[in-house]
Amino acid sequence: MVTLVTQRSGKAILIKAVSSSCDEGSLANAVSGGLPGGVTSPGARSAMRVHGDHDDPTNIFPMPRYPPAHTSATFEAVAARKSLILTPPEIYAECAHHGEEKAKFGWLKLLTLCTIAGCYVGFGFTLCLMVGGNIGADILAARPGLFSLVYGAVGFPAAFTMIVICGAELFTSMCAYMTAAWWEGKVTFLTCVRMWVVSWVGNFAGCAIFIGLIVSTQIFEGRDWYALLMATKKVHHGFGNTLVRGIFANWLVGIATWQANAAQDLSGKAIAIWLPISAFAMLGWEHSIANQYLLPLSIALEPGHLSAYQVVVGNLIPATIGNWIGGAVCVATVYALAYGRPNLVITQRAEQLRAAWAGRWADRRRRGLPA
Repeated sequence: MVTLVTQRSGKAILIKAVSSSCDEGSLANAVSGGLPGGVTSPGARSAMRVHGDHDDPTNIFPMPRYPPAHTSATFEAVAARKSLILTPPEIYAECAHHGEEKAKFGWLKLLTLCTIAGCYVGFGFTLCLMVGGNIGADILAARPGLFSLVYGAVGFPAAFTMIVICGAELFTSMCAYMTAAWWEGKVTFLTCVRMWVVSWVGNFAGCAIFIGLIVSTQIFEGRDWYALLMATKKVHHGFGNTLVRGIFANWLVGIATWQANAAQDLSGKAIAIWLPISAFAMLGWEHSIANQYLLPLSIALEPGHLSAYQVVVGNLIPATIGNWIGGAVCVATVYALAYGRPNLVITQRAEQLRAAWAGRWADRRRRGLPA
């Protein structure tokens, strides 16, 4: 019996010869062109290992599609595989590392990347308003689910994809990155606060710039009804309602950030971003940076439509607090407890307490005292 292990795309494939008459030359030919009765491996690499008994006349059946799970070659294949996504602990470590690296940005670089992120949000939200928002009020009333699907399916995922792929800094993602880095002791809490404040202000500046440019195009002329309607609703949810909606929004955005870091190729990142971001948009949660664009836009389209107090106190403050909780607590802190330094510290402390109590219990038993 002859066993051949060849490497293809970083994954080990176990191949068994179908008869004893098969020599190493025919095996090499089988790898390049296919083995009769077995699994072909066209285009496989030429590097291979051959081992086993060449004189075994009993192996007359076609090779199995996969090797038995108990063979060492199976475990070697699993250990050698190269995945296109990171494992959950690796994702957490990657995000903590990104937080550490972002903290090293100079003021100009950070402010520039935050400003351009606000512009990308403007592109995405404008797409939502111009496509989904112009289906019609009758569709909104009769089929709100269909309306939400069209509204949220493309615009916000497009914006977040541009931010991640092209390189820009969004406040809501920064909440997750910096918190993970802080839990790992890579940055101070004061550094986290600085990054959050600068990113929030920079995003607002980008939204303001984009509003000035987009209004000058008159693209919303005669088609601004949904922008005005949505802005009015957002400032009347109430503080607590808006805060919880903000938590849900950045919980999903944080998951999108996590998944985007897991994927190692462009298509994987795009899919990882699209699913949670489109979900948050369709569900109507409160994203503070998106609202930095929508609410001032509604004022620019119809002056006096909303007051500054309504914009800031009625929406931006509770949405921002909720976004911070969603990204920093619901995503970064949860995974820090699962995979990060807090998990190690808590586990070690629990083990110390358990050992101490076990020692005290054993000592009392030896002395004949009640436990």
